[in-house]
Order: sequence, then C-alpha cells, then structure tokens
Amino acid sequence: MKTAFLISCSDHYDHRMHLWDSCLQKMGYRTRYITGDFDHYKKAKFTCHVPGAMQLPVLPYQKNLSLARILSHRMFAKNALRLLQEQHPDVVIALLPPNFLAHYLAKYKKQHPETKLIFDIFDLWPETFPSNKLKKLLAPVFRVWSGLRDRNLHMADFVTTECDLFRSKLQLPLNTSATVYLSAKPVDTPTVSTLSEDRLDLCYLGAINNIINIDAICDLLTKAVAVKPVTLHIIGTGEQEENFVRRARETGADVQFYGAVYDTNQKQQILGRCHFGLNLMRSSVCVGLTMKSVDYFRFGLPIINNIPADTAAFVLHRQVGIPLNDRCAEHIAAMTPDACLAMRKAAADLFRQFFDENTVAAQMTQILEQIIC
Repeated sequence: MKTAFLISCSDHYDHRMHLWDSCLQKMGYRTRYITGDFDHYKKAKFTCHVPGAMQLPVLPYQKNLSLARILSHRMFAKNALRLLQEQHPDVVIALLPPNFLAHYLAKYKKQHPETKLIFDIFDLWPETFPSNKLKKLLAPVFRVWSGLRDRNLHMADFVTTECDLFRSKLQLPLNTSATVYLSAKPVDTPTVSTLSEDRLDLCYLGAINNIINIDAICDLLTKAVAVKPVTLHIIGTGEQEENFVRRARETGADVQFYGAVYDTNQKQQILGRCHFGLNLMRSSVCVGLTMKSVDYFRFGLPIINNIPADTAAFVLHRQVGIPLNDRCAEHIAAMTPDACLAMRKAAADLFRQFFDENTVAAQMTQILEQIIC
C-alpha cells in the first residue's frame, strides 16, 4: 500500500488537513499525520487526538515574534526531514508556514524526486505581520524569512493557496498551482429569524486579536447608532476581548457578548437574527479571505467587508455584503428586511459553490489525480 504523510507544524488538521487525509484514503493511500507537540495559541505542550498522529518534539516559545519561535520551527522542519528520510512516503503534503518546511522538504525532494510533494499555503508569513512600522524595521530579517519559502516553492509538484491573493503575490505558475479555498461543514438550511426593521443587529464572529480593526468597527457602530438602535452580537474570545467589548459599548450600541460558542444550533440562533457580519481587519494584514467570512456565509449571513482581493470581488460581483466606506452605516440602516434576506440567500449560495467541504474535497481529489496518476 502506498503511503502519504500530512505535515502541519501547528496542528491544523481540522483546518485543512482532514480533507487531504480523507481524499488520499479514498484513493487507497495509508496516511500518517505529522504535527508538533506545542500549541501555538495556548503556548503550551499538547496531545494531538488525531488517530495515528505522530508528534515531533519542538522548542516551546512565548512570543510570536521571537528567536525562540524561529528555532522551534526550524527544529520541527529538521525533524520532519529526518522522518521522511527514514520512512520514504510516496506523497507528502505540507502546510506552510512555517517557511522552514519549504526549505527542508525541498532538500528531500532533490534527494527523492519520485516522491510527490504538495505545499499548501494557508498564510503568508511574515507578510501577514500586522505592524507596518515593525515590518519596515525588520525588513531584512523578513526577506530572509519569506525567502525560505519563495526560493523553494518550485521544488513542489503542486502548490495550493487558500486565496487568489496569495497565489498572485507569489507569482505561481498556472499549470502547477491552484487556489483551494478555506472550507467548512455545511449546515442544514440556515435558520433565519424575522429581521427587525426598527433596529440593526450586527455580529462579530471569530478570534478577538490584534489584527481585527476595532477602530473601524467602533466607527461604524457610532455612525449606525446615530441612525437607529444597534445590537452587536460578539461570538469569540481573544486577548483583545475586554478592550473590544468596552469600546463597542462606548459607541452606544447594545453589546451581547457570548464568548466562545461551539454548538452549531446556538450559532444559528444568534446569526439568524442578524443583518450583517463584521469582516473588518487592519489594512496592514496581507489576506484575501478570512475563516470568519466563510463561517458567516456558511450560516447565510452577508458581511460588511474591508478585506481586499478575493473577498472584495465576492462582495462586488455576488452581492453577499457591503464594502466598508463613509456611507456604509447609512446604507445598511436604510436596507429593508427583504433586501437583507436576498443578500442572505446570495451568501448561502456562495458558500455552497466555493466553501462547502464537499466542493473543496472534490477539487483536492482532482489535484491529487493530476500529479499522482
């Protein structure tokens, strides 16, 4: 039986790897999931519960921008290379970042050209670093860091990216690359409560971190509250949650904070009574699609958006939301419930066409058949 190794340093099995895994198993491959033993988000050791997973030891670190993190990533990549040299799998699929994986797996590909290698890029690092000032200060270091990836992408048999923006920035050849969007499990017909005409219900869903644009969100809330009452429903947690909730309440909006919600039915009940989801990030972040926008579309919720490239194109051409601008608050406050419901249907249709797990798995299978068969 042929074997395939799926490599993800920070344990993104549920993010993308589970689909690659499923596709390969259906094609008759024996698969092995390889990850680290350190949780990037909790900054602590963890045990991976994916059946048969192998965890490679890495150095712990506490700061995302630190020498310790760089050394941790290099350790994982070197250990992954050592494992491949011992096991000799037929197929290797690796999630990038860390960029060190591209560097060390390219070495393995040179030694073993018969092994099929796929790089799946789910983030551009360090391009997604949120501070423009630090980006300029650390530009020489960042060029070396991104170079670990860029100089080695050509060694892969195929490269996938989670959005067209990444594919364009990396200038990937069309015949050996493809955009494979983020995906999620479909829900039953999205539940929609009666949308209020007298007030505006908005939702923020996802991590509350330093890359969301709290200034833009609060500015929008302030302008909207001046037109009609606003309720902001917040689903998520993160290091900025206290600051976000406090500042949102200072705008005069009614803020309902739910924390982390994992139950699909509960999410449906909350999002089903909302007019729009907030998809607003800091402009310094290099991203064309967010998981939160996929989640909004999954529940049939249109978005207020400032993400460029892929998401901006969906908003413009598929009527699944409103771009953030000076008149945005007046626009959404004046919309009728029927107009919002039409956008909700468009959002649900878009999800089924591009982000449904079944759709994405079919695309992955097609890519695998192209390079393996």
